Amino acid sequence: MKNIPLITLIAISFACSRNQNTQLNNQENVAKSQEKPNYLFQATYAQDFSMGNPDRVVKFQNLLKNCQEKRFDNLSNYFTDDVLWSLPDGKRIEGKDSVVNFLTKFWSSSTVIDYSSAVHFSVKTKDGDEWVLIWDSQIVNNIGVRYQEAIQFEDEKIKFINTFTKPLKR
Repeated sequence: MKNIPLITLIAISFACSRNQNTQLNNQENVAKSQEKPNYLFQATYAQDFSMGNPDRVVKFQNLLKNCQEKRFDNLSNYFTDDVLWSLPDGKRIEGKDSVVNFLTKFWSSSTVIDYSSAVHFSVKTKDGDEWVLIWDSQIVNNIGVRYQEAIQFEDEKIKFINTFTKPLKR
């Protein structure tokens, strides 16, 4: 019976020591994951970036939701005057009015089902450029499409969109 308190004290001491080691290991792993990797190929635009403002993702999702729900009255509020959109076929749309007209025409005649966002996050370059990166999919007019979009913001408005698409296998 006299050994029970001693055994209990040893067990508690061991558990505390183990917990401290686990915490130290976790801190070391976090520090290692934050180190700059030695990339084989250097990025020409922005190798150093940090996570950006998640509100930018929400802003783009609101634009998309307005289009899907055919609410076009405030679309121009999302874009800079000189917005540029690079479409998947290589064509470019330049200027706020042209982008809003394109979106209104496209979404007026489109039906969307099964929208899904696989990845969406915001990044900020060390030079201050802010981007939203989206990977999503949807069925538009019975055609399944996967999208990868890079959306550059200037202040609170979209300045540039680059869109890549491919068919969605069903």
